[in-house]
Amino acid sequence: MKNIFRISLLALFVGMVSCEDATDIIQESELSEDIAYQTVDDLRSGLIGVYAAYSPDAGGNGSGDSVLFNDLFTDNIKKGASSSGQGNTVYSFIVQPGTGFPNSIWNSRYAVINFANRVLRAWDRIYPTLETEDDREAAQEIKAQLLAMRGFMHFELLQYFAPSYTDLSQPGVIIMDFVPELQQVFPRSTVGEVFAFVDNDLEEAATLMGGTFDSFGAYAAEEDILYFVGPDAIKAMQARVALFEGNYTVAQTLAVELMQGHNLAVGQAYVDMFLSDDASIEEQIWTLSRRIGDNRIVALYAANGSGENGSPFFEISNSLFNLLSNNDVRRVVLVEGSSTFVGVDSPNNMLLIGKYQGSTDGAQINDLKIFRSSEMVLIKAECEARAGNLTAAANSIKTLRDARYVNPAPAPVYANLDAALNDVLLERRLEFAFEGHRYLDLKRLNRAINRNDADCGSFSAPCGLNAGDYRFTLPIPNSEISANPTIQQNPGY
Repeated sequence: MKNIFRISLLALFVGMVSCEDATDIIQESELSEDIAYQTVDDLRSGLIGVYAAYSPDAGGNGSGDSVLFNDLFTDNIKKGASSSGQGNTVYSFIVQPGTGFPNSIWNSRYAVINFANRVLRAWDRIYPTLETEDDREAAQEIKAQLLAMRGFMHFELLQYFAPSYTDLSQPGVIIMDFVPELQQVFPRSTVGEVFAFVDNDLEEAATLMGGTFDSFGAYAAEEDILYFVGPDAIKAMQARVALFEGNYTVAQTLAVELMQGHNLAVGQAYVDMFLSDDASIEEQIWTLSRRIGDNRIVALYAANGSGENGSPFFEISNSLFNLLSNNDVRRVVLVEGSSTFVGVDSPNNMLLIGKYQGSTDGAQINDLKIFRSSEMVLIKAECEARAGNLTAAANSIKTLRDARYVNPAPAPVYANLDAALNDVLLERRLEFAFEGHRYLDLKRLNRAINRNDADCGSFSAPCGLNAGDYRFTLPIPNSEISANPTIQQNPGY
């Protein structure tokens, strides 16, 4: 049933927009919203299109979206054995308003927002006409997912394009809660306004969805619920947002609630979660479905697939590899079996990325995990540390390590908050490598990028970037600047 996402966005959305040079003429091929959306089933089709538009794993051959950017710009990647220069500029900390990554992240998130707003506009028209309680309940759950996606996309934009998460008066991003006219332009809202908007969208989504996903079976098999935004996915979004807001009490409460329903995968189950995309493993909270013809995450790192014969142009950095002990099951997942280790930080090490080498769906096909309960454990640990409970934070870190280590390790001991946060950051690096977190983690915790000499030397690139450098905020893309004279560029660009 995962192929439900492989539908034509062109048919759903592009046909609804008039040609720019003939906005008042009804084209023969144009599908108006009144025709496209008439029933609850039509709204479901529009919802699937919104899901299909969300592609943080898009790209290949050195370009891409947030998944690749988080590791390439930081310290998780070194030049691969088959590199022909892919990613050199971005690895050298050169990011400009015309660079591909900011454009991809900005444009793709606003595309999802626009699609969601179009379906929500149709929802407002259709919902009052629904005659049965079942249809109304189904429509409410559809709206819940649309609002959650819209709010989450605004949050992701804020993560990358807001200079500060704590100064609520700083410029954030453009809030879009309606479908704009072609020539309309808008300034950036403040960080505080965007956070408030995101919180409101997610809260309304949670209320509409309720505690169970009752109408899910109407459009997908029950075993596919992992691929849709249900009650727990909304709660996970709220937990991540609260962490970035600095609302640690709320973040911890939500994280604990999710941990109770999503046990950490242990041993082989953790391996199967990535190498076979086993959807039954309960650690997973929300995952993006990928099938034949969809994004191939492995293509972000290698030309022809994982392994030494896959022509890898990116490899695991020595600094990341050096952190992986033989006692850690994450090493089995991260390091592809045909890797070659010559010596510590040797330029001849071939450290191949194994996290996305394919699944039961086919070679080179892997779902992208967006939320897992391991993130909730680390949110809990950070919140405990910030509350001054360093022992509880240490025990939370031990909980995750016990699930990942073959032989359990003693709980760490933290002398102060900074030591605890450094350990949280370490575990986040190991746990979420190549899942789109590293850049954002360093930015939020105000940490520098410190590559080792072997890794930055592989690209002949700088080895470090100071904490708080302006490049920890992406530039507003040229495409937006040139079309929108009201928008403000970020400092430094």
